[in-house]
Amino acid sequence: MLSYRGYGLSEGRPTEKGLQMDAQAVLDYIQRHPILRHTRLIAYGQSLGGAVAISLVSRNEDKFHALIIENTFLSVPILIPYILPALRHLVYLCHQTWRSYKWIRFIRHIPILFLSSLKDELVPPAHMAKLYKIAQTTGVKVWRDFENGTHNDTCMQEGYFESIAEFVRSNVWEVN
Repeated sequence: MLSYRGYGLSEGRPTEKGLQMDAQAVLDYIQRHPILRHTRLIAYGQSLGGAVAISLVSRNEDKFHALIIENTFLSVPILIPYILPALRHLVYLCHQTWRSYKWIRFIRHIPILFLSSLKDELVPPAHMAKLYKIAQTTGVKVWRDFENGTHNDTCMQEGYFESIAEFVRSNVWEVN
C-alpha cells in the first residue's frame, strides 16, 4: 500500500506529476527488492487511486499481472461538471487532469477488474462503464457492479471481496 504525498502521514502536496512519481518509486523499489521482485503484482486503485493505478500500469504493463479499479473517473475535467456544475465552464483551468480514458488504452495484455458502485455520488457510474468499454486489453475484462454501493462503501457491499478473490484466483494465480 502506498500513502501518496499529501495523504496519510506523508508530507508534501499532492499533484498529478508527484503522485505518478510516488507510484513509480514504489514499483521501482519492489522491482529492486530481493524478495518482492518475484511477487506477482496487482495494481489496485479506488477513485483517484484508480487513476494513479491506470497511469502506472499503462507505463509499466510488463511488470504487472492484473489491474483492479474501483469507482474511477474518466478524467478530472470530465468529472468537474458533475461534482461542481457551477464550474463547468472553467474546466479548461484545471491542470490536474488524470486522463484515465487515454491511458487505459495503453494497457494491452493484462486482465482488468472493474468494480463500480451504482449509487456513487461522486464519480458517475457511467465513467466506469466507459472505461470498461474503452479498455482494449487482450486479457480478460471483468465487470462487477454493486447496486447499493456509494463512492466510499463499495467494500461493504455483498460480494465485493468474493469478486476480487475470484478474479485473482482465475486470472492471476491459476495462470501459468
